[in-house]
Amino acid sequence: MQRRNFIKTAGCGMMGSTTLINAIANLGAINGAMANTVNNLPDPADDYKAIVCLLFAGGIDSFHMLVPTGVTAGGDNGFNEYKTVRSDLAFAAASNLLPLNPSICTPFRNYACNYQSYGIHPQMAEMQTLYNQNKMSFVANVGTLVEPIANKAEFNSGLKKIPLGLYSHSDQIMQWQTSVPQSRDALGVGGRMADLIYAQNTNQTLSMNVSLGGKNSFQRGANVSEYAIKNNINSNNVGIDSLPSWWGSSGLLTDLRNTAINNMVTEKYLNILEKTYASNTVSAQESYGTLRTALKKVPTLNTIIPDTNLARDFAAIAKMISVRREIGVKRQIFFVQYGGWDMHDAMVPGMAQKLPIVSKALKCFYDLTVELGIQDKVTTFTMSDFARTITSNGQGSDHAWGGNMMVMGGAVNGGKVFGNFPKMDVSTYNRNINFRGNYIPAVSTDEFYAEMALWYGISPSDLCYALPNIGNFYNYAPNQYPVGFMNFAGTTINTANNPINCLTY
Repeated sequence: MQRRNFIKTAGCGMMGSTTLINAIANLGAINGAMANTVNNLPDPADDYKAIVCLLFAGGIDSFHMLVPTGVTAGGDNGFNEYKTVRSDLAFAAASNLLPLNPSICTPFRNYACNYQSYGIHPQMAEMQTLYNQNKMSFVANVGTLVEPIANKAEFNSGLKKIPLGLYSHSDQIMQWQTSVPQSRDALGVGGRMADLIYAQNTNQTLSMNVSLGGKNSFQRGANVSEYAIKNNINSNNVGIDSLPSWWGSSGLLTDLRNTAINNMVTEKYLNILEKTYASNTVSAQESYGTLRTALKKVPTLNTIIPDTNLARDFAAIAKMISVRREIGVKRQIFFVQYGGWDMHDAMVPGMAQKLPIVSKALKCFYDLTVELGIQDKVTTFTMSDFARTITSNGQGSDHAWGGNMMVMGGAVNGGKVFGNFPKMDVSTYNRNINFRGNYIPAVSTDEFYAEMALWYGISPSDLCYALPNIGNFYNYAPNQYPVGFMNFAGTTINTANNPINCLTY
């Protein structure tokens, strides 16, 4: 294989535990791959956990996905308010929605419960099933915040810090992934979490952060970057199309190949960036071999995979999880991206086309985790750039702020709407900041992620590294969690060095 072609095709998509931000200053982290053999690794199954992120790129209209249907204690009819303000974007009747089991309203902080009854988009029957089986919940009105903002008056006062580029796709899609909205930070939440605990994985050859959505900000840490694969993985294919067909695992040809690559990457380069790239190439080679060997142990799975690329992405994650023993990992973070949600027009038919793809793919993934017996060890959540305006622009909706996200898994306190679903009466609701229906988030991304981070094994004293703004919203106390959507039964939280002190970071 020509040296130029190998370097061109074997680059960052195959990086394992390599440093992105401090690649130059910390070459030791890049060269830290361990030469473990798969068959000799210990079984980490008893302490395995995974977090799976699904990014709705473009800004999903999540108020078309989750809709209030019931009458409040004060007599307000949620659906009538919704229908009035959404006009041509609204469903014709509450009966068009799939009913969710009535929520027992638990006020979030000091916010009153605006509604207690909800329906879900009629094309999301699978999510209705999981919700009503207590395996999925919604977190309402969540978004990027630097510090709490109680109402429109505080927002307009100029005394509160607000996210940079509040309605900008490029800024908000990054800030949802970094949870540092006051700056254009280079590190993501999943990357910083991985920085804290990646050493728990016995096998350091393959990154604990695996992406089905290519390069992303969420999984980028100071010492861990994503290992990007495609969804066509099987016993003969690790999901990377760039390696030639002669890539084997033993024999004379393999020895010759390895010798050639090692000679290539151990040249005494004068440029330190070339040395860094050479180290990445060696890491890529080791990762490929480790994963290819492990994937031969993927069990036969009987769950039917829908014929969509998104479902195949989730099926690939399930296959990766199924060989966690062979890979030698206790913790993994996965990333999937599904775009096309920037619907300034044709929103109603667009949502009807895309939401069933999401619903079927997520239900398929949950069923796969059940088949693998790990549904309590895998938590899946959604994120998006931002929500969209409640009012219509004529055919669609425009960029807004706080929206509704889903959290799914056996460890989720399912069948509830957490956070604070906003009132649809935009003329009187004090968290609406303009006539279009644009809501100040009630739940910060910091609180949203902190809930999962504590379940995942991040200690309270380390939350400020993973989430630098968390001290503005939450301080850990036993049995008091940021939002409430995770079930911590059986979870041991390391409370050493408590309380949180973000100033140390």
